[in-house]
Amino acid sequence: CSNLKPRKYTRRLKGKEFYGYEFNTFTFRSFNWIHKLFYKNGVKYINPDLELYLTPLALAILIMDDGGWTGNGVRIATNCFKLEEVKILAKMLVKLYGLNYTIQTIEGHYSIYITKDSIPKLRNLVLPYVVPSMKYKLGIKDNK
Repeated sequence: CSNLKPRKYTRRLKGKEFYGYEFNTFTFRSFNWIHKLFYKNGVKYINPDLELYLTPLALAILIMDDGGWTGNGVRIATNCFKLEEVKILAKMLVKLYGLNYTIQTIEGHYSIYITKDSIPKLRNLVLPYVVPSMKYKLGIKDNK
């Protein structure tokens, strides 16, 4: 982060106040290759080279960010991607980890649904990296 102190802000939406903090970070050109891995001509896309970086940790982060327990499986929201790109990502999950999936269409957007039969395998892969408050995204209830 920069030397600027974080700033608290207040937003009012539909009569309710919401609070947040904003802060500044630095930008380093040495990380531009990561940006290029995810963006082409300013648009987010699925790069086939992503397979090199789709580790169990990366998959856990993807699920914690864009995943959710639905029915008896895990849906990964890949809403902003074209169908062909979603297929590329889904095939990576099969090739790398042997996960079964379906591609679902919701209001014209595509998501990857990891099916019930692959949930034990998925949990085994990602649970070491999933923070306790996010285990519900894998269908695990917190038994505190």
